[in-house]
Amino acid sequence: MKQLDRYLASTVAGTMALSSAGLVALFFLFTFLDQLDAIKNEYTLLTAAQYVSYSIPRMFYETLPYAALIGCLAGLGLLAGNSELIVMRSAGISTWQITWATLKPALVLVVAGLLVGELILPDFERTARLLRENATELDITPQGGFWYRENHQYMHFNSISPDGELRDISKYGANDEALSFTLWAESAHYRENEGDWLLKNVIVTDFSAGNAKRHLAEMAWETTLTPELLKTEILVEPDKMSILELRRKIGYMRSEGLNTGKFELGFWTKTFQPIASLSLVFVAISFIFGPLRESTMGMRVVSGLVIGILFKFVQDLLSPASLVFGFPPVLATLIPILACICAGTFLLRRAN
Repeated sequence: MKQLDRYLASTVAGTMALSSAGLVALFFLFTFLDQLDAIKNEYTLLTAAQYVSYSIPRMFYETLPYAALIGCLAGLGLLAGNSELIVMRSAGISTWQITWATLKPALVLVVAGLLVGELILPDFERTARLLRENATELDITPQGGFWYRENHQYMHFNSISPDGELRDISKYGANDEALSFTLWAESAHYRENEGDWLLKNVIVTDFSAGNAKRHLAEMAWETTLTPELLKTEILVEPDKMSILELRRKIGYMRSEGLNTGKFELGFWTKTFQPIASLSLVFVAISFIFGPLRESTMGMRVVSGLVIGILFKFVQDLLSPASLVFGFPPVLATLIPILACICAGTFLLRRAN
């Protein structure tokens, strides 16, 4: 059985690796062709190539579940086409033993995806976005500026440069009853040594002191907000952050009484991504022993693409629905996974 385990694992691992490389190469090509339309001024062909290259970890991470699905269908399909699975079954090896042997290379791929998603993806995604924004625009500010809240203070930055410099800053302090002060500053830059921001050309209006105004040339601003945190907030979407970053963000937003739905959805999506990949592999195994037992390799690959697209469609449908209708984001993530596990279990039991 150990020899069969190794044989099954090596066959499926090879097809999974080929599937992953093929999908990443396909997405790399499409992304690069899409960037050609944006080439102008400082955004050159070389810059576009660098941007797409920094996006490779994201492509690998996003396509991993579907690479595992297609690779499993192709690997087991080769064995089924050569009647090797029939020989194994005739020798007394159960479908569950074959399933476990097939899941082992999938587990290795899932662990690799988890490490990429936690250790490499967030930094590479941030670098890629900064590289593109530096070459195409003067700042990274979202349309309408960027709002940020800290305790009872509300801040709006009208312009944020790629190096983290702020311009046209408005800050509003509030107590339980009314507005207590306002602050406007022309610009601000972060001081690494002091761990604070230096505001320049500042106007402070204190409503608790009879609307008294003060004009200051410079003013130190101590806050937990850093340029790195600011860039992460703006450039990196929740599902591209690490699980640790998402936990910190959710904890902070809860302490401030803010809506955490979007970040919770990203947290649960990343947390259950390994299980989602394994559930798709489980469905692929059940299809090889069930509906696709006598199918051609082309049919198996097409079926894998259809299953993957359907899985992605359900995920993309439930994710915004959880934010709109208010049901827990964890359910939006778990429903398609549980559906795959139930379908795979049903088909494997029928095959037995």
